[in-house]
Amino acid sequence: MPSCTEPAISRRISPFMVVGRVREQERAARAETPAEALDAMLAWLDEDDDAAAVWYLREDWPAPVTLVGRPAPGLIGEVRRTAHLFPLEPGAVLYGSVTARCGAELYLQEIEWLSVGQGMPCECCLALSDTRPRLEGLPR
Repeated sequence: MPSCTEPAISRRISPFMVVGRVREQERAARAETPAEALDAMLAWLDEDDDAAAVWYLREDWPAPVTLVGRPAPGLIGEVRRTAHLFPLEPGAVLYGSVTARCGAELYLQEIEWLSVGQGMPCECCLALSDTRPRLEGLPR
C-alpha cells in the first residue's frame, strides 16, 4: 500500500465512454475528449462496416459539462466559424451529431473542439448560457 509521502500515480481523466458492437462483439472504451471518442468509433468502422457505436459523458460524472467547438476549417466561411457551447448531461447518449445551446446541430466529424477562451464565441450560445461572469470584489 502506498504511503502518503509517495508521489501519486498519474491517471488519465476519461469522462467519456464509447460503446458499440463490432463483429458481433460488444465493445467499450474510455475517452478523454470527444475527438478521442470519434477516433474510437471510426476505428471500429474501419474494422467492421456494420459496426455501431455511441458515446456519452459517463453516468458517474459528478456534473454536466459544457464543451466548446466550432465547424471544422473548410466547411463554412471563416467569419461564420463561431465557437458554440455544447451542454452534456451525464449518461445522455450521443451518436451522429450534437446540438449547441443556440440550436445549431453539428456532426461529430465536422467539429473542431476548442479549449475555453478559444475562437469567436457564438453570441446566441453565450446569451443562453447558464454561467455568468463574476467580477472580483463586486456583490453577487
